[in-house]
Order: sequence, then structure tokens, then C-alpha cells
Amino acid sequence: MLKRRTLLSSVAAAGLLGTAAACSPSSDDGAGSGEDGKGSLTFRLWDENAVAAYEESFKAFTADSGWQVEIDVVPWNDYWTRLPLDVASGDAADVYWMNSANYVLYKDSEDLLDINEVVPDGASQWEQSVVDLYTRDGGLWGVPQIWDSIALFYNKALVEKAGVDPSALEFDPTADTDGLRDAAKALTVDGEGRHPGEKDFAVDSREQYGFNSQADRQAIIGPMLASNGATWQKDDKYTFASAEGIEAFQYMADLVNVENVAPSAADTNENGDFTRDLFTQGKLGLFQSGPYSLTAISEGVADSFEWALAPPVAGPSGAKSLVHGVVAVGNAKADEDKQEGIAALLTWLGSVDGQTPLAEKGVSFPAHVDAQQAFLDFWKEKGVDVSVFVEAAKNPAEADTGARANAGLEAVMPTFQEVFIGRLTAEDGIPQAQEEGNAAMAE
Repeated sequence: MLKRRTLLSSVAAAGLLGTAAACSPSSDDGAGSGEDGKGSLTFRLWDENAVAAYEESFKAFTADSGWQVEIDVVPWNDYWTRLPLDVASGDAADVYWMNSANYVLYKDSEDLLDINEVVPDGASQWEQSVVDLYTRDGGLWGVPQIWDSIALFYNKALVEKAGVDPSALEFDPTADTDGLRDAAKALTVDGEGRHPGEKDFAVDSREQYGFNSQADRQAIIGPMLASNGATWQKDDKYTFASAEGIEAFQYMADLVNVENVAPSAADTNENGDFTRDLFTQGKLGLFQSGPYSLTAISEGVADSFEWALAPPVAGPSGAKSLVHGVVAVGNAKADEDKQEGIAALLTWLGSVDGQTPLAEKGVSFPAHVDAQQAFLDFWKEKGVDVSVFVEAAKNPAEADTGARANAGLEAVMPTFQEVFIGRLTAEDGIPQAQEEGNAAMAE
């Protein structure tokens, strides 16, 4: 799950290139120099789905600046293996994509340019939650490019039949029942049409599920922890094993193993997209996820049924949404004769014109607030109102940061999965996960 997301945390990047990198020039006039001979820059990213948008963007940049840009695609599965090697050898791209779980490591090694010095007026124009995510030690360590938040996809026919209103669902681990449990039970049916709690309900013959509770850090764990008043981390150390955190984890696991309204973790632990596929098949009523699922759901559902979006499920502390963002970072150790071009490219990448192709081609929400309407319009033409994601981003849960954030996540997720599958209680497993994660981040 840690490596599943398409653009942002790619939070398994399906459909990417193979293990070899691919390069694409940003203009048609050959490689090597821009129109006035200023030279060539390299730009690295991990998702081929964004290449066409950047090619369009960079053609305008080349025409305006004289700098040509070659796009280097390194698939997610190789990206974080190659990047430290290339940085150490001096072969890193001039500008490259970065995520929140990794940037501190490169910032601390002085590999990145401080964007506040490159684009002094930029931060006020970009999505604030992403700016905050990449602000550290008085600097901003990347130009925000794209971002996502979390909302609730729902099957209109299923929720109508079950009498469920998805517009304001809430949960409370301390209560005997709540809106989410009631809705999920009404939406879950076995082969004979029985619901959980009814006589002879057969768990093993479920044909329809209520909610996608699973060990998904971005769409489920992060929002529900924060919504229950738990904190994820403080000063680069995990703090999720609080009373509120343990309550939330047990609640999420009980939706799977006690309430029987979510698919078995034996399926979702192995395949993070299992519930998304159930939704596109019309077998899941409520699917909490991000914009990274929009294209797959739109194409998977096609004309099979109508679906829409609602705010994420709210807990005692309100509705929270984990916000991830990708930034473009400047290589502080690139050749001196390229620094002018790098600064120009970073400035362009932070502009409305530079980001509009990302929105118009439906890649993701662009970080420049004045370019976001183009993404809203893209999905409006498809009959989907995605503005709920914009609202959700205003109440962000804590994202993963720190020099060793990836190591921490890799350490905690197996134990989270054991809790979701029911082999560990949250009371036993979550403190253990916190200890293991903090040990991994301290190495």
C-alpha cells in the first residue's frame, strides 16, 4: 500500500514504464539547446501519465525562455533506488519530482534549492497545505505541482436502495453504534440478501460490501486517526499509539472482523486496489479514496451505474483529509551554468501557465490555485463534481515527513496489516508498531 498511489505517493503506480528510464524532449527542434541556444535542462518524474502535460507545458517554456527541457521518466519502483545514487554521483536531474516522505533527507544534505529564494512570491499562489508540507527550517523545498486529498465515492443506486445519506457520515469508536456502521450494515448483503446482524447472515457469501476499511495509510488510516483526535507524529517521531489512536485502529479493524461490513484484510492487505475494483464492479457502496482513483473509477464504471462524491467520514474531531503533494525540486549541486535555467524552469513550473496543462489533461489537481478550475472543468464535463476534494484539503491530517519517513512507514505497515486482519488487537499491535517505526526512523 505504501507504494500504490499513482501520482502522489505512487501513493503502485500502475501503467508506468518498465524498469528502464525514458526521455522525451519538450520541443520538436531537436535536443541540445533552446531556440536562442541557452542550453538543455533535464526534468525527472515517476509517472508517464503526466508526461504529455509536461511536454505541452515545456514547449511554451522553451519558446519563452530559450531553455529546452528533456523529460526523464523513472518508474516509482526504481525512483527512490536510483535517486540517491544519481545525487551522490552528480548525475541527478536539474529539476525532479519529490514527495513529502523523502525531501527532508535531500534538504538536510543541501541538495535542494530553497524555493523562497528562487520564487519569492510563489508560496502565496500555491495550495497552502502543500506549501506547509514542504516548509521546514525557514525554507520551502520544492515548487508544488500536484496534490490530492480524500473524499467518499458512493454508488448512487446502492445508497438510495439502502436509505443511506452519504453527505455527512460520522463515526465514534466509543459509541455502540454510529452513522458509518449503520450505513455500512445497510449496504452489506450476503447471497440471500441478509445484512450483518440478521439471523443466518453468511459472511463467506457476501455479495456486496459497505465500506473500504483497510490498512490504507492515505485514504483510511490517516483521516480516521486525525478525525478521532489522534496525532500521527511529532518532531519526526510517531505518536499514533495514543488512547485515541488505539481506539481508531480497533474501530477500523472491527469494521472488517466484527461488523463484517468491509472486505477481509486477507484480500486488501495483498491488493490495495481490491476495494476500488469492488466499487467499479458495483459491489461496494462507499469507497473512501482520493483523486488518484478518479480515472480508474470513471473508466471502470463507464455507464454501469451512477456515482458521486461526498466529504470524508467525520469522527469526533470532525472530517479530516490526508493531503499529499508532489513538488518539483531544484538541484542545488547542478553545474553553475545551469542554475539560471533551473531557476527559470522552477518559476515556470509554479506559474498558472506552467501548470494548466496538468489540469486540462486531468492529471491531478494543480497546486496553483488559479489553475485548479481547469481540473474542476475537466471532471465536470464527465459529470463529476470534484470540488469536495478542494474543501477536504482545508482540514488536513498529518502527512509523513522526516529524513527517515519511508523507513518508518515500511516498519509500521506490516503490523497495521496484522491488526486489520485480526491477528493482533490494536491495544497490542499499535504500540508495537510505533516502537518499531520510531526505531527505524532513528537508524
